[in-house]
Amino acid sequence: MGLDGDQASSICWSSKLRLPPMQRAEQVKLGYRRLRQPVAEHKSYEPMDPIAELSRLFLFRNWPREDLSQLLREGRFTNHRQGDVLFEAGESCDQLLVLEAGRVQLFRVAPDGRAIPLHLVNGPALIACAALFLDQCFPASARVVSREARLFRYPGDSFLKMLERRPDLSRRMIAALATRIGELADRLEAGLSQAARTRVARWLSEQPTSRQQDGKRVIVLSEPKKVIANTLSMTPETFSRELAHLRQEGIIEVHGRTIVLADPARLLEI
Repeated sequence: MGLDGDQASSICWSSKLRLPPMQRAEQVKLGYRRLRQPVAEHKSYEPMDPIAELSRLFLFRNWPREDLSQLLREGRFTNHRQGDVLFEAGESCDQLLVLEAGRVQLFRVAPDGRAIPLHLVNGPALIACAALFLDQCFPASARVVSREARLFRYPGDSFLKMLERRPDLSRRMIAALATRIGELADRLEAGLSQAARTRVARWLSEQPTSRQQDGKRVIVLSEPKKVIANTLSMTPETFSRELAHLRQEGIIEVHGRTIVLADPARLLEI
């Protein structure tokens, strides 16, 4: 995020304070749905096998089964929709937030009410965990930008006390984070070494699709093209240009936010 302790503290208001009225009104106009509501409003859900679900998250992958069971006593899984605001800048960070699936945009609200994007979090990942470990407030706000997102939430104070009691779990978590950093670095290096055309083709081939009556597979973009382009480390103009090239070659068809995979085999060959 590029913030030091003093900068983070300067925007760390009391958890009882919210954004100034002008900024709050602008967020309402933009359609942000705030989630600082009773637990029932978080759309909690229970997976078929909660322990298996937890063990698939990179942070808990090597935790003993009995410790995963302990997490489930206080933690919960929640579902969220596109546009839902998970937290706002300046609010107290009192939870460990693990993004299971989906994408979350961290952003700041400018004095004129504009939302300024900062960082896109792709699941599985931790969301703003530094604020929890440093006992600070959230330095930015976060909203869901994918069609849906799934989170695992655990009370922050309980999690920190668990790590203090169990240094073996602390070591497991450090190892998981170190491994994750290495994986992300490798992925970034591989992505930047690929041509824009290859990155776009690979991204298209990895997206969930539905089938039309004629049998062709269809992708419906759930995010703005500028967000997708940022994920692929390219400008929106480059992303749109590569889509146009694929369309001209008859590999895809583009109809607004809908992309038809006209020739999936050729797409995989790129």
